[in-house]
Amino acid sequence: MCGISVVVCNQEHSVASLSELEQSLELIKHRGPDDSGIYISPDNQVALGHVRLSIIDLEHGKQPLSDETETVHCVVNGELYDYATIRADLESKGAKFKTESDSELVLQLYKQYGLALFFHLRGEFAFVLYDLKRRLILAARDRFGIKPLYYTRVNGRLLIASEIKAFLPFGFKAQWNVENIVHQAEYADDRTIFQSVYKIPPGNYFTHDRHGQLRVVTYWDHSFPNQKSDAAGAPSSIDDAVVNVRRLVVDSVRIRLRSDVPFAVNLSGGIDSAAVAGIASAAMQERDPNARLNVFTLAFPDRADVDEAPVARRMAESIGAIMHLVKPTEQDLVEAFEPSVWHSEAPLMYLHGAGKILLSKAVRDKGFKARHSVVLSGEGADELFGGYNYLLPDYLRQPDPYSEKILNMALPTELERMTTLKALISRPRPQDHVSLSGPNMVNSVAAEMLGGLLTHRLIGITGPPSEFYTEPVLEEHGGPATARSIAEFFRPQVREDIASGRWHSLHGALYVVQKTALGNLILNHLADRPEMVNSIEGRPPFLDHKLAEYVNSLPPSLKIRPFLTTDNASGTPRTWNYVEKWILREAVRPFVTQEIADIKKSMYNSPIPRPTSTLEGKSTPLQAHIASRITQEAVEKLGFLRWETVKATLADFLERPDSPADGGLDPNGRRLLFVLSFIVLQEKFQIPRATL
Repeated sequence: MCGISVVVCNQEHSVASLSELEQSLELIKHRGPDDSGIYISPDNQVALGHVRLSIIDLEHGKQPLSDETETVHCVVNGELYDYATIRADLESKGAKFKTESDSELVLQLYKQYGLALFFHLRGEFAFVLYDLKRRLILAARDRFGIKPLYYTRVNGRLLIASEIKAFLPFGFKAQWNVENIVHQAEYADDRTIFQSVYKIPPGNYFTHDRHGQLRVVTYWDHSFPNQKSDAAGAPSSIDDAVVNVRRLVVDSVRIRLRSDVPFAVNLSGGIDSAAVAGIASAAMQERDPNARLNVFTLAFPDRADVDEAPVARRMAESIGAIMHLVKPTEQDLVEAFEPSVWHSEAPLMYLHGAGKILLSKAVRDKGFKARHSVVLSGEGADELFGGYNYLLPDYLRQPDPYSEKILNMALPTELERMTTLKALISRPRPQDHVSLSGPNMVNSVAAEMLGGLLTHRLIGITGPPSEFYTEPVLEEHGGPATARSIAEFFRPQVREDIASGRWHSLHGALYVVQKTALGNLILNHLADRPEMVNSIEGRPPFLDHKLAEYVNSLPPSLKIRPFLTTDNASGTPRTWNYVEKWILREAVRPFVTQEIADIKKSMYNSPIPRPTSTLEGKSTPLQAHIASRITQEAVEKLGFLRWETVKATLADFLERPDSPADGGLDPNGRRLLFVLSFIVLQEKFQIPRATL
């Protein structure tokens, strides 16, 4: 894991000074504290900067990398797998490697295959390559967006970096993009909250040629079977599907154990991280029967009703792992929240990022004697296998003929599905506390664009409502239309596949969460950023494209599987029960406890003690911090939020706080953290008041 900062100039502008590059790299040094390096092209038009976190080839993997002719140069962030096999094949074709670093594959694959190199890359990565002869810049991001990469133009220069803060030394002056903020484009597409700053989308690359033309291209995307025709490649039996998923998950975990530094697993009480831990432990003990895996777990004993640590402890004991419990207090989480915003460079409405910062700090400080480590985690399983309960309505919207006719699965009738769907729509969801029957969920262009899909509309109404924005902002940009932003960013063919019913509606919903919640929130703001704050390399084995492509090919009822429960007394059918991530549960049963294999999915939270009313004469650490930081002056300085609404929300949070049963934050608390995020970012980036 590393950090990248790149400057590309046109003929009228020279490259940044060495001092600017060094300052830029210093701002992202947490991504690579071990070493730094700079390449400047002979014509002074291109500069590649890199800070390195040494994981593979500790002594010789210094970057920027170059080929033997010194005409192709690159900087790489991430980890590439199948290294030995690919290297051997390239060497047989005449490639000459300088190091043992996996990152050098990018150079040699480009020289061998040009822009087709992506078909040979497996792993999590972001890179920038410069072909001196062609004067061509190639910048790319991995298939899932595990590693970040941003770009902008400042004073005639193209800037590319792992984090936006790296642009500051080059004259970048951050300004709010109010339209993007209102419509939550940060979580919907390739835009950010800043004017003229963009993300390279997951599975995309861009080229920048000698004439200054920038072209963004998709090289990989999720795809699903056409349910209106034969499902080519689908399993012929349920058992075959389970065996294949098990094989692919095991392989994905095993290849991510390669490291020249210690590794561990982030273990919660859910099946995703438990499966990773179980498989990693088994692989270690195959090599050394006495080997013991280190696992790190966030524990919240003050909220025993939702604390996952006891379940995780029993899992750790079952595989003989060494458990490290991290027990943050509410004050700890509050103190880590503002750093999590600065490193995420985006508004946050939860304490998840703060919790992850504290967890990664424990890995760095307590887990090993090494300066830094590799940590495997369970991110991505919910988005691949259908783990969120808000996906059930979209599963119910359409039949699953393949599962019924080919796999001989018992499935609910049309009437039974529609009856359950109607009941779900009529009541608030248990985990996200919003309703599927609100006015924003019906008769919208966003609904029509994706054939009536519910998931993107549900995601679209979880942010602050219209009344949080000033009248001039609403007159200029309208109310929040996040769902429309999501749908508009999808490729036209994807919209057609979903709207026409060629993809099952569950698969359309999974595509939505893969592109939004996963690619733009979880991986950047709740995984890479809080891990890299403490120089920890995170590897999510479920986000392996070979595994994803197979899971995507499976019929929906293997992901969310219906079971007909019966009356124990009479034996007559009673009702349908739906098991999320069913095939993953079956595939990993040999590696986890029965308790975890059967446990119901719950939303991940960093729960804090139940809040109290300040009318009783005292406040919690979160209430006190929010009250001290969110002032009329600070809110009005932003230029787009309505103080009257924020003030009323703050009063409700202080005087009448809620404590959701799932351990989540008070809804007003979430919205206030959203407001606080902008205050923090304005201070850190020195952003002027927004102008419309």
